[in-house]
Amino acid sequence: MQNGFPYLDILIFGVIAIFLIFRLKNILGTKTGLEDNNLSEKNKPKQYSNVISLKSSKINSGNIEINKILKVDPNFNNVDFLNGSKTFFEMVLKSFVSGNLDTIKDFIKPSVLKSFKGAIDDRNKENETLIIDLKSVEKNEIVSSVITKTAIKIYVMFETLQITALMDKNEKIIDGDTDKEILVKDEWVFEKKIKDENPNWTLIETKSF
Repeated sequence: MQNGFPYLDILIFGVIAIFLIFRLKNILGTKTGLEDNNLSEKNKPKQYSNVISLKSSKINSGNIEINKILKVDPNFNNVDFLNGSKTFFEMVLKSFVSGNLDTIKDFIKPSVLKSFKGAIDDRNKENETLIIDLKSVEKNEIVSSVITKTAIKIYVMFETLQITALMDKNEKIIDGDTDKEILVKDEWVFEKKIKDENPNWTLIETKSF
């Protein structure tokens, strides 16, 4: 029988091969040019409508405060104000450490200045030495504002890296660490009278966290 149909085996194997190719094509599919697009879509991070970017919300919050201030003080400049507050922050630290407040006294509310002087006097009575080494200002931003009929109050958050220590009269450390940086968080409140021609702001409150 095989001698009568010498190509029968070849024909059978050919049919089987065609069948297998057809099956593989159905299983694997053919390339249409959409595979790369589909793959990139799968790899894209999902977008959730109920998630709010922290960065954008932070910027919007700051803009809200600035817009509030601009309504009563069109000349207010956010960048200049923050740069000035940062410089003043550094000046106050240096003056407080040295014990000489003369260069900053005109820009500080009397009650706050009295507290600074009291702390300096107590330190001097005990012959203590204060060390504050300001390494960097990590954050300097407006967190809120309060506007009344007569004044604008701006709350500024400072986050700084410092080395702080207090030494007694024998130069023994009684508080802090001269070899360790710490993150210090302070909120300072600056005020300016709306109708006052003096462009300077006054420090009216300080708070540490």
